[in-house]
Amino acid sequence: MNRIIILCICLFLLSNLGTALPTPEEWKVSARDNFSAMTREEVNQYISPLITYNLSKGLIVVLVDKNGYTNFSFGDIRTVSGEDSNSQILFDIGSLSKVMTGILMAEAEINGVYNLSSPANTWISETVTLPDYEGEEITGLHLATHYSGLPSSPDPFSEYDPSASYADQLEQSMQHFTTMTRDEVYDWVKNTTLLAPPGYQHLYSNLGAALAGDSVAQAYGKSYPDLVQEHLFDPLQMTHTGASWTRDELGQRAKGYRAYEYPMDEAIVIRFNEFWTATGGIHSSAEDMAIFLAAQLFLVDTPLSEAIRKSHNPLALISEGPPLQEQAIFWDVLHNRDGTTIIKKAGETNAHQAAIAFNPDLQVGVVILSNTAHIQGIHVEEQAVALLERMQVKHIQDKET
Repeated sequence: MNRIIILCICLFLLSNLGTALPTPEEWKVSARDNFSAMTREEVNQYISPLITYNLSKGLIVVLVDKNGYTNFSFGDIRTVSGEDSNSQILFDIGSLSKVMTGILMAEAEINGVYNLSSPANTWISETVTLPDYEGEEITGLHLATHYSGLPSSPDPFSEYDPSASYADQLEQSMQHFTTMTRDEVYDWVKNTTLLAPPGYQHLYSNLGAALAGDSVAQAYGKSYPDLVQEHLFDPLQMTHTGASWTRDELGQRAKGYRAYEYPMDEAIVIRFNEFWTATGGIHSSAEDMAIFLAAQLFLVDTPLSEAIRKSHNPLALISEGPPLQEQAIFWDVLHNRDGTTIIKKAGETNAHQAAIAFNPDLQVGVVILSNTAHIQGIHVEEQAVALLERMQVKHIQDKET
């Protein structure tokens, strides 16, 4: 009799355990082309104006829902060697690098290696010091929410040839991501005056994000490229994502264009140095960004899930709106009037654009990778959010029927 009872209990427990989540690699294979929330024709309605009006030469749209993922290519996308677009072609993801840095910071705090509430000087070497404001020090939280009071970039970024074209001036400015070293940054930072007291005002700062990446890397005693590889790319099995360019990867890089002026022309390759990579120097592919998006939606089994969830939590105000926008750990959190919450981030270099937007509650999301930079114009983030909002509507309609 007791054996029968024990057997029944075991069967009951097994039936209520649920299906285990797949690993990122298993999900990539099993979920491929199973996305069902939108068709290519529906997506094209949002994307075709970008191609038609020369706002992008070519884009890849990555879509994920609870059933799987797919990606659609639009326009002309080729590698520098002339190969046609494929899911492994590489794009600069620009400031999407920041949210990856944020996940590293969240994981480090969970592991007891880092404390967001402590001064960032705790982990920066004793030879350099971040400025304070009347004794108020910059914390990791200030860096991660753009409330540090630091400027967007050091003064040397404003150095360029005044006789050059606008597009060339922008690229000359951005080349400091390659040439300005960590030591030069800290020499400049220690003599600068904060624009506002830490915690007082939301001031977007590429410099602050780079310092955040440097501080968490030093907390682990690693270089930033090694840290992000070991603690994020490897666990998520993102095999076509990197924090520095190899020769082979440069051959797989999407040829980039700049649309700052008419006509659109080819952009140079800017390779972020080790210090600046945390703020905008990571590159990735459509398939790898599908995995990254699936991890944000908690569709895959990863040891990073707790850190990812922590990185999504709103910590500071961006704008009261409407709609209300809050800052998580480098993520922008948008609270819509319909009650939905969108988590998003945009990125751009001199050659490429990237955007990610998702709703973890409904488990839908989108990534857009574009081979064209257009800093002063329409950003693909707008299309990413519009596509996500359409998926949310369809999800709710399908649920009601």
